[in-house]
Amino acid sequence: MQTYTDNCFTTTGVVQTQMGQVEENFAALKSAFSGATTPANTVAGMWWFDTTANILKLRNEANSAWLSVWDFANNKPIVTNNISADFGAALKDPAAGTAGLRTLGTTSIKACAGNDSRLSDTRTPSDTTVAQAKLKTSTGSQSGTAQATTTYQITTSAYCFFCNIYGQNGYFSLWASSTDSADQIGRFAIYNTIGGTSLYDVRWRYVTSSGETHWIFILRDKTTKEVVRMWQAPDHPCFGCGKPLLIPHPFGDYDETKHEIIVINPTNAEIEQMELETIVDDETKPDKDLLEIIAENYEIDEGSSPSWPSIPVTVGLPKHIKDKTGKKKLADYRFMSPDTVVEPVKKVIPKPSYIKCKSLKRK
Repeated sequence: MQTYTDNCFTTTGVVQTQMGQVEENFAALKSAFSGATTPANTVAGMWWFDTTANILKLRNEANSAWLSVWDFANNKPIVTNNISADFGAALKDPAAGTAGLRTLGTTSIKACAGNDSRLSDTRTPSDTTVAQAKLKTSTGSQSGTAQATTTYQITTSAYCFFCNIYGQNGYFSLWASSTDSADQIGRFAIYNTIGGTSLYDVRWRYVTSSGETHWIFILRDKTTKEVVRMWQAPDHPCFGCGKPLLIPHPFGDYDETKHEIIVINPTNAEIEQMELETIVDDETKPDKDLLEIIAENYEIDEGSSPSWPSIPVTVGLPKHIKDKTGKKKLADYRFMSPDTVVEPVKKVIPKPSYIKCKSLKRK
């Protein structure tokens, strides 16, 4: 309906005629002036449903043209009128360094195509794309006192860089033990080469670490409660070995008749706070170790009784993997195809009955 009368009422008009014009006006408005041709007497903001093109149109502000709004034949909006103004070539493909909606392509000022090899997840990265800072490494340490000509095992594990040792009033050496019991073979040992009692601090860096649960082991005298040795790392001492029953703790000289073992599992937030305290601003002195900070500023909360970690944690990497065909083969971590998926070995660490779970508190 497109008939519309602007001035329906006149002093000499016939009521029936005037009311008929009012009804026609409402019918035109109701149908958005639907029709096959352009309505007469157009005004700015006027709607017109073009039944020929099946498009809803709106008269522009200057009352000089119709703007297509909605395509009812395909039930979608029409954005043609906005393309030149809002999505022009200068914005779609601007000069380098200029923000805009860039078209696909491979030149220096365009986004790469969707099938570009740079987007492939199987492309082997160059040697310089993986920086050392991006490796998932972490540190572990062990401290205590060593008697003359006495050896103590340290659990640097198979997945660690060679460790460094710091000593006070003594000379120390590190060597792979070959005279220990079967369950200790291959673990490094610390050896004090002079007489008397000397303090030592051993630190190592993990090639890779899970960081799921932080472990602090403390060996102390049952009677005096004096700390004999401490050990801390972001993984359980069996990490790399994969067998927590074989290496339940890091102390090879543990004697149940005179020693007790305390295990502390601080939260990530607590570890972060303690590690902030290890930083030494003096450029002539080394940063402190986490165990130094614990010994200086913290003590065991004897009244605490936290739960033993019950979640599966990483204990090593699998000895076997499956190829694309599902065939099981020996894992050679030196030569693996980029699409190889390695799932670490995870286990719930069983709690030895003689180990006590405690928390730390500020002194």
